Amino acid sequence: MSKLPYLISEINSAIEVYLSGRTGQQYNRTAFILCDDGAELASKLFLLTDTPTWDDRKAKGHFKRFNEITKDVRAVFKAKRAAEYDAVDALLINFEGRRGRRNDFFHSTHLLDLTVQGAECVRAFVDLLDYGKLLFGADWDAAVVANGTMETCEAVLRIDKKSFADPSVHPLLNDVLKRQPRSGPKPTKCGCEISHHPEDIHLRLVIRNGGKELKDELQKLL
Repeated sequence: MSKLPYLISEINSAIEVYLSGRTGQQYNRTAFILCDDGAELASKLFLLTDTPTWDDRKAKGHFKRFNEITKDVRAVFKAKRAAEYDAVDALLINFEGRRGRRNDFFHSTHLLDLTVQGAECVRAFVDLLDYGKLLFGADWDAAVVANGTMETCEAVLRIDKKSFADPSVHPLLNDVLKRQPRSGPKPTKCGCEISHHPEDIHLRLVIRNGGKELKDELQKLL
């Protein structure tokens, strides 16, 4: 049984962490680290899918370093998918740069008060989504569709990235979200609590409950 759906689920959870603090930016650092983990897991799963005998441990039992894993990915593309080598190399360069910063978060106490900008998280996740598509092709697409909310989460991220170059896109996204119900139903005779959800909770509930109609509307903005 393919483990790709489990990888998709992990990445989707990481995206939801980011989206849960999208307005206040309070979870950027955690999301950035989880995104980096997703890049490593995607690389390992790809290598195992390509060569079932591949091992993420070296001769003495130590785990391979990240740059050793990315080297193995490059080797597969050079040998078997040369036409796509430049595309995967560009993404791996980005991941390798982020890995250095991610490690600094863990090992340097002077970075404890440093956060990650939202734009950095968005670019990191979009790179990861592009990477997964490049590695796994149609299997990736099928697993994303089967996940349920991944397509909608991806649309939000790609719209955010598009807005960096075209600011007019962001108000269009906000208009779509504003049209989604924000409060609960009116009280019944038996009593009912009406809840009003703040921005990021509203976004998560919209993603979870909006279904195909919302996903299609968001994708029209791309």
